[in-house]
Amino acid sequence: MPSVEPKLFWLYVLIGPCAWFFVGSMMWLGRRHMRRLNRFAGPLPEHPPRVTILVPAKDEGDRVRVCLDSVLSQDYPNLEVITVDDRSTDDTGRILDDIAAASNGKVRSLHIEQGGLPPGWLGKCHALHVGAKHATGEWLLFVDSDVKLKRPDALSKTISACILRGYDALSILTSIECETFFEHLVLPLTAGAWSVMNAISHTNNDNRRDSAFANGQFFLIRRSTYDTAGGHEFVKDQIVEDVELARRMKSQGAKVRLEMGKRFASTRMHATLPQMFRGWARIYSGTNRRRPGRLIALALYLLICGFSVYAALAWALVRQLQDSPAAQGWWIASLAHLAFMMVTLFMIYSGARGAKRYALLFPVGGAILLAILVYAIRWCITGRIEWRGTVFQQSDRPSALPR
Repeated sequence: MPSVEPKLFWLYVLIGPCAWFFVGSMMWLGRRHMRRLNRFAGPLPEHPPRVTILVPAKDEGDRVRVCLDSVLSQDYPNLEVITVDDRSTDDTGRILDDIAAASNGKVRSLHIEQGGLPPGWLGKCHALHVGAKHATGEWLLFVDSDVKLKRPDALSKTISACILRGYDALSILTSIECETFFEHLVLPLTAGAWSVMNAISHTNNDNRRDSAFANGQFFLIRRSTYDTAGGHEFVKDQIVEDVELARRMKSQGAKVRLEMGKRFASTRMHATLPQMFRGWARIYSGTNRRRPGRLIALALYLLICGFSVYAALAWALVRQLQDSPAAQGWWIASLAHLAFMMVTLFMIYSGARGAKRYALLFPVGGAILLAILVYAIRWCITGRIEWRGTVFQQSDRPSALPR
C-alpha cells in the first residue's frame, strides 16, 4: 500500500461509515424522543376545553372537502370549526360556504376578498390571524387545507396529551402522501434532511430555548399562549410562520412539543418537481432565516459523505483486481458505509407509505436534493421568494425575531 493510502483509508472511514453511523444513531435517538404521543395521551377530562379548528384555504378546490370531512369526523365533544377563504380565484369559497351551511352551525366560513391583504402581511398569516379573532376556543388547532386527519381521535389524543403533560403547544409530523415517482423519491428525503439538519427533536428539550420547530399542517396551541406570543401578527411576514411562532413561544418559557404523528394525519405536499423545488427551498431558507450555513454544510455532507461510497466501492474492486492486501480493508469500510447509509435512508423514507425502496435510488434522489439546496441557498442570498404564484422579498427581521 503506498504511503498515502493508509491516510486516505482512515480519512474515508471517518467521513464514510463513521459519519453515517453517527447521523443514523442521532436520528434514531431523536425519533425516540418524538414518539411519546400515544404513551402520554389519556382520557379527556370530564369537561374538556373548547377547541377551535382553523383551516385556511387558497385555491384548494375539492381538496379542501377531504380535509374538512376528516375534521368534522373528529370525536372531540367541544369543538368549533372556522374556515378562511384566502382570496381564492376558484370555487374554494363556494365549497366552504356549502360545507358550513350543511354543518348545523358547527362550521363558520370567513372570506378575505381580493385586495384584502394588508401591507406587510403574507396571505396565510393574515388568514389565520383573521380566523383566530373569531375563535371562541381555549385552544386553537391550525390545520392546513391539504391535510387529512386519519383517525377520529386525532384531536382527542393530542389535546389530552397537552392537558395531562402541561404542554402549551403541540404539533405533529404528518405522514407524506406520495403518488408519483418523484414524490416517492424526493419528498421523504427532503423532509428527513430538514429534520436532521435542524435537529428538530431539540424542540422537546425545555432547556434548549434556542431550538424550536413546528409543523403548521397540524399545530395545537393554548389560546393564552398564542395571545402572549403575539399570535400571527408577530410573524405576519414570515414564510415559515409555524417555526417562528414556536420559537417565539418557547423563548417566552412555554412548553412546546413536536411529535411524530403519521398515524394521526397525512399530507400531500407537492406533486411536481417545480413545486418541490419552490416548496422546499422556501422551507429550507425560511427555517434558517436566510442564513445559508447549514444548507451549505448539508450539501457538502451529501457530496463528501454520501456519494463517496460509490467511489470507495469502485476503488475496493480495483485493489481486488490488483491483488492488493489493502482490498479487504476497503471492502469492509465501503460495505459498512453502504450499510449504515442505507439503514439511515430507510428510516428517512419510512415517513411515506411505500417509499422505502426508493432509498436504493439515492444517487438520483440525492442529486435532486443537492439541486434543491442550491436553489434554497440562492433564495437565502437574494431573499427573493416565489410561492403560490406570488413573488416577494423576504426579510429575516433580525431585531424582532428571537435568536
